[in-house]
Amino acid sequence: MESKFGSAVKCFIKCPGCTIRLMRGLGSCDPETLELIKESCPEIEVESLGYYFGLFMGVIFVVLCAMTYLFFYALKVVILYREMLFPP
Repeated sequence: MESKFGSAVKCFIKCPGCTIRLMRGLGSCDPETLELIKESCPEIEVESLGYYFGLFMGVIFVVLCAMTYLFFYALKVVILYREMLFPP
């Protein structure tokens, strides 16, 4: 049994255009988008797809922020200790 979050991520990977179209609609869903989502992901509830997709995007944002922080921290260390790391 797969979690709802995992099913929503799988649905986004299968049909990213449909999911983004559903998110852009802000609750007003056109019938063809709903049909495409139900066709490609029959196990997901369309009503909760937006919530889980938003949660997924939030997790991605936090991971990218952490990676950026580590990159700039490493850059700061290299700049500050340039002479010790790379002797002339």
